[in-house]
Amino acid sequence: MKINEYELIIASSPEREKVFCEIYYQGQILGEISQEEKELLLEIYSCSNNLNFWAISLEEFQKILEIAKKHLLGE
Repeated sequence: MKINEYELIIASSPEREKVFCEIYYQGQILGEISQEEKELLLEIYSCSNNLNFWAISLEEFQKILEIAKKHLLGE
């Protein structure tokens, strides 16, 4: 699912019991939401495009996280 400069991908791995949601920003992996623990966990990765950081809209990122959460939980 693509939303503006974000892409959300529900993925699975034989190393995990449950699916997870990868979050991409401008084609680079930004992080993932995992449901392996009791509560959902957000993992944020280092900026991989040789910059020191990403500068992203907090409001837009909060919306993306909510969409990813609902999509991952099948809501």
